[in-house]
Parts: sequence; structure tokens; C-alpha cells
Amino acid sequence: MRTLALIRSGIATTIQDTGRSGHQQIGIPPSGAMDKFAMLMGQRHLGHRNNEAALEFAYGDLAFKTSHPCHFVVTGAPAIVTIGDAAHHSGSLEHTEANQMVNIHTSGHGVYNYLHVAGGIAISTCLGSRSTSPRERIGGLEGRYLRDGDILPLGPESKDYEALDSIMPSTRHRDTLSLRFIPGFQFDQFSETTRQNLISQVFSVTPRANRMGIALSGDPVDTGIQALLSEATCYGAIQIPPDGDPIVLLNDRQTVGGYPKAGAVISGDCHRLVQSRPGQRVRFVAITPQEADRVAWLEHHYLETKLS
Repeated sequence: MRTLALIRSGIATTIQDTGRSGHQQIGIPPSGAMDKFAMLMGQRHLGHRNNEAALEFAYGDLAFKTSHPCHFVVTGAPAIVTIGDAAHHSGSLEHTEANQMVNIHTSGHGVYNYLHVAGGIAISTCLGSRSTSPRERIGGLEGRYLRDGDILPLGPESKDYEALDSIMPSTRHRDTLSLRFIPGFQFDQFSETTRQNLISQVFSVTPRANRMGIALSGDPVDTGIQALLSEATCYGAIQIPPDGDPIVLLNDRQTVGGYPKAGAVISGDCHRLVQSRPGQRVRFVAITPQEADRVAWLEHHYLETKLS
């Protein structure tokens, strides 16, 4: 059996694919890759067509060996991949010999990387996905973050590789990252002053960030809403807790919550947000559902043309 051995497991390393759907009504979040674009790019590089799983890890610093010669690719945040003594930039198809040390280090930009190995991480699915949800302790390897010394089974190598152009999106955002969002019905219940406070100021990404969500800091946003019944949450939802600092909900979010919500950030901008390090400046930009559909169509078209 082909295997991958984690020599240095890195930070918050989990097994992920594109996620599981249809289970939020029983409290199971979708999980899946935080940067879906990076996941899809790696899958296409290696000819994966069955949502094969990869390793997601934060801030680089991972090392591994494989039991057999194999191809792999590292996507997501820019990184340096060192195979033996040879260093390469991430984003290109690489090859390693059996038991050869491979080190991956961050280049100082972005957050999440993805290690895709030909054949994928061949673990069993749970509720239709191999994605790890650590809070629920399901999926992945025993539903947990990976550790040094873990041995992971690999699927058969298809050799259906594709020589893609280097299309890794930049994780070096402009001075201020715009987060386009569709206002929700509670946004209309905010005062005009509160609405302007939310969309006119610049927030900063805080260290309070994980797979559940990213907290922002700025002038507190006072919604004036004192109590709400818990209700369903969605990807990109902008929750406003009592301290007034917005939280953008992400893949491993709680499926219900009782904080007021200004609306939901569109998925493409969420993928950019998750690659933002603490201190990154962001601002909210309200758009219509029709504008959001147009953005989604353009991004889908980009993926179809670049990854086909």
C-alpha cells in the first residue's frame, strides 16, 4: 500500500476535500477546504476527478515522506518546496522518490496551503466526504488534527496529470481588501448610523481566526438588537456579537446562532479573506443579489477556462 508519512505535521493540519453538504439541519457543518480555488487547482493538476482529499495546513512548515515514488503539488499560499536539496516555488507539479524528505515552508504571505499527492488521501468517507470537522470529530483521520508520525494511505496514482499554467491567485492583497456582501433582512433593522458605520469604516483581521470564522476589529458596530432566537447560519454570514466586532462565519461554523447578522460575504471574497493574515485591512461593500450572481458567473467561467 502506498502511504504518506508526516514527519513534521505543521499547524492546524487536516484532511480536506471540497466538503460535505446536506447535513446542517442535524448540526454538521460543511467543512471542506478553506480556499476552494486552491483545492480545485490541485485536484486538476493531478487529474483527480473524484474529489480526492488533500492535506490543508496553515502558515507552511510541513515535512513528509512517501513510501513509493509519486507526484504531488502544493497550492494555496505561496510556499517554498524543498525536495532533498532542491528548492522550488509552489504551484507546479513535483516528483519525489520513495523515502525522500520533502519540506514545505511559507514564503511569508497568505495562510492556507494544500498538499495534493497523486491518488489522494485514501481514507473512508463520512457523510459523503473525507473532510475533517474537528469540533464534531468526524471525517479525516479519527476526526482530528494531524500529528507528527501519522501515516496516511494513498490512492492509486492515475498518471493523468495536466500541465497547467501558473495561475495561483495572489495572496498579497491591496492595502484594503473589499468584502462584497449581500445585506440580509436584519440589516434593514439596523439604524442608518449603524449601517453607515459598518460599510464606511476599515476593519482589521485579528488573530482570532480559525476554520469556524474570522473576527475583525474596528469601531464597535452597535446593532441595537438586544435578543434574537437562534436561527440558521450560512457561509460568509457577518455576525455582530455584543462587543460590536464583526465575525465572518466560514466552513466549520456553528450551524445556528443568535447574534444579529448584517448579511453574507460572497464566496469568492471569503476565499480571499481566509488567506489574509492578522492586520490585513478590510472593508464591507454592499451589493445586490444580481451583482453577486454576476461575480459568481465570472469566477465560475474563470475556473472553467483556466482549469480545463
